[in-house]
Amino acid sequence: MKSTDKKPYKFLDHTADIMFEAYGKDFQEALQNAALAMFSIMGHAEEKESFTLHERARNREDLVVYSLSSLLSHAEAQEMVVGRVEVTSYNEKENSITLIAYGEKKQPRDAIKAVTFHELMAKEEKGKFTIRVLLDV
Repeated sequence: MKSTDKKPYKFLDHTADIMFEAYGKDFQEALQNAALAMFSIMGHAEEKESFTLHERARNREDLVVYSLSSLLSHAEAQEMVVGRVEVTSYNEKENSITLIAYGEKKQPRDAIKAVTFHELMAKEEKGKFTIRVLLDV
């Protein structure tokens, strides 16, 4: 299987919650794929509506949790399931990011309580970026 044939994320075994790793050529792509993995739990969504979020954090790991948490809470407040997230700007020096989420208003298939810091990882290795996230469900 060629690397381009691989899914941009995979779910990992965990006793009580849901853990996944998302991959990308850089931090932005890996974060987009982390959002894709997270929202795949909630069900499929068409791209009928969108919202934009801006986040800033002390470091890249915090930025992952803050961004995914904000996406999740905003989607819940809007009663929306997200189908795709796009990073429109990323400032590595300031650890700030702008995201656009696309989805539709509908009930999620499954609920996610929170994005956690437990077992969090955001690292670059051999020209590939990996983000590991544990979700409280």
